Amino acid sequence: MRGDFDRCKDQQEPRTPHAASPSGAEAHRQDWRAAVDKYLENVATKSSKTSRGYRYTLQQFYASTGNLVLSQVTTQQLYDFVACLRGEGLGDRTIHNRVGEVVTFLRHFGIKDVTIRVKFVEQKVRAYRPDELKTLFAAADPEEWILFQFFLCTGAREQEVIYAEWNDSDFVDGLFTVRAKANWTPKDYEEREIPLPDFLLAALKKRMLATKGDLIFTTPHGHPNGHMLRALKSLAKKAALNGEFKLHKFRKTYATLQHRAGVGARTIQKRLGHSDLATTLAYLEGEEPRSDRSRTQVNGTFGVFA
Repeated sequence: MRGDFDRCKDQQEPRTPHAASPSGAEAHRQDWRAAVDKYLENVATKSSKTSRGYRYTLQQFYASTGNLVLSQVTTQQLYDFVACLRGEGLGDRTIHNRVGEVVTFLRHFGIKDVTIRVKFVEQKVRAYRPDELKTLFAAADPEEWILFQFFLCTGAREQEVIYAEWNDSDFVDGLFTVRAKANWTPKDYEEREIPLPDFLLAALKKRMLATKGDLIFTTPHGHPNGHMLRALKSLAKKAALNGEFKLHKFRKTYATLQHRAGVGARTIQKRLGHSDLATTLAYLEGEEPRSDRSRTQVNGTFGVFA
């Protein structure tokens, strides 16, 4: 990041006489920062990382306006912000998200008529195929195997895995509980229980006896592991697998596999920690049309009419 978000700022002309005055500009910056501080204090952000992201976007938007005060912002400044972000080479999905963050901020302070929508093409993300998972796990070393089995069998988000602790695991009832920690809270502050398969419980119990510390997955130095995506991409390359490998795809795979196994959508929603059912339904993929299961289903449905 460049200091004080100069990249966007350089593309804009000062829009008011105040911006030409150092004392006026500084006063506006202080007012804007105070508004951002108040917003982040009043709005329940999901994590310190999310809060930092909001702050970055809002300060970047402020720089792009040429140091306007909050009450002077118009829709044109949003269009200018879009041009600024495109000048940085950002994609339409990212721009859509950042503009949305600014619009929500403005509405918080009663500015409801300043808004635009940035259209983007929603990319379809598919679940991992069974053959991909088998190939991936066959190429994994023991550390990679248990980490990505945990992602697959819990449907947990990346941060939930990073901060997973041993006392979140119930080896008697076979559950993993997503719960708040002193330095981290789950999305939407919702705690939930997820049943684990026996083979993973056995592997986790063996791992617990051989490790120290509270966290289940750590770096070699015992710190929270923030390199899980890098490890997944490296494993996919080692397994000679093509395509896009992302940690979040394990959530879609978890939902799809549970759905095909007969677990109800409401139960899957609760286990994934979704606030609404529509989000969960978007995670569920239909049966692969070339699978044996599809052949059995279609023959069972229509064979009686032959």
